[in-house]
Formats: sequence, structure tokens, C-alpha cells
Amino acid sequence: MTAPVGTDSFTTKESKLSEENHILWISQVINELGEDWSIKYSMTIEDLMEGRKPVYGLNAKGESQSYVSDGGFIFYKSRLVGVAENKFQSATQNACERVGRYRFTVIKPEQMFVSCAGDGFKLVHGGGSTGPLIDLMRYSGVTVTENVNEEKEFKAIFKEWVTSLI
Repeated sequence: MTAPVGTDSFTTKESKLSEENHILWISQVINELGEDWSIKYSMTIEDLMEGRKPVYGLNAKGESQSYVSDGGFIFYKSRLVGVAENKFQSATQNACERVGRYRFTVIKPEQMFVSCAGDGFKLVHGGGSTGPLIDLMRYSGVTVTENVNEEKEFKAIFKEWVTSLI
């Protein structure tokens, strides 16, 4: 669902910090791994459909629309090997929409890394959509972290995941 034009941002300070750390730590790990590794923060739908021109995913100029990823699309030797997203959830709102869309592309579940932060996914009864999504992601092979907010621990988990992709 898209908010009406003029709606204030839903981003909180905590959410912004979680996303900034996610982006920073992932980029640092990728840089440490060397020149064979790179990140793109945006990819066209056409690229995600392996060069097939979309019928509906076009902008006003007739060009392929793009998806933007928090942690980026991860490449090894110029080949897409994974994608990283960050989800911060403080209540029951849906913060999961971007994660699900990759299931319809060339990206397999084991090529997805999702860091979840906040306490919204921990709701025990009737709680939102993030908790069930975490269960389903893990079931299908997605690497998911929960409230890993310490830099060294986060980087170790991410590095283990990303190097397993090659």
C-alpha cells in the first residue's frame, strides 16, 4: 500500500539507525572480501527477469522500473549472487513487502539475507506480518537475523552467509 502524497514518513530514529548500520556493515564486509565482490543498490526489473522486457513494470518513458535494496544486490565476479534487506518493526504494521518480491525473480531463498530489528515481530498473539514472514523465510532457506545490533556479530553472520554463495 502506498501512502497518500504528503503523508509524513513512517521511519523512526531506531529504524533509520538499524538501516544505516545494516548498509554500512554489509558494505564494509564486501569491501574486505576484495575486488571480486560488489554491490548495486538498485536493479531494473528487466535485469531481475534475466533481460526479458517487462510488460507492466515500466515507467512513463517505457523503460523498466527498478527495485532498490537496503543492503544491496550482491555480486561476485559480476554475477548476481544475493540480496540483503533490513526490516525494522516496532509495531504490527507491514514492513515486509520488499522481502517477498524477490521470490518472483532469479534470486533463490538461500540467496536472501534479511536482518530484522525491533520488537514488532515478537508479538505473541495476533501480531502483525513480520513474525509469520520470518517463520516462512527460515522455512524456505532465507538467512534471517533478529536484533543482531552488535557490529562484530552482524558482520560475522553476514560474511558467513555471503561467502557461502560462491
